[in-house]
Amino acid sequence: MCNRYGLTYQEQEESYASKASFLDNDEIPVFNADNPVKQSFSGRRIKRGLYRTRQGKLINADVNGAANIGVKSNLNGFNQDRLEASLTMPLRVKFDVRKVRQIYDP
Repeated sequence: MCNRYGLTYQEQEESYASKASFLDNDEIPVFNADNPVKQSFSGRRIKRGLYRTRQGKLINADVNGAANIGVKSNLNGFNQDRLEASLTMPLRVKFDVRKVRQIYDP
């Protein structure tokens, strides 16, 4: 399927991606059942969907995990500084339902 659409498939090990803090640049170990590592991370998930970094910055927990998977994959062009700015200062968009209806219901 990937060849059909010109995509490259890369399988990625994801252990500890959701526990480590992307913004604090935590080291992310690889899980090994034969030799478990006792790792402490600088931030933590404070409630469903919300992660707090060591500096107290809040980030969506799924976005934190996804960013850490990007770090583990060593993707070309993965720029941590640029990504950090967009993760900590998200653009909030509020839709005016009345105006949307005017556009789609003439």
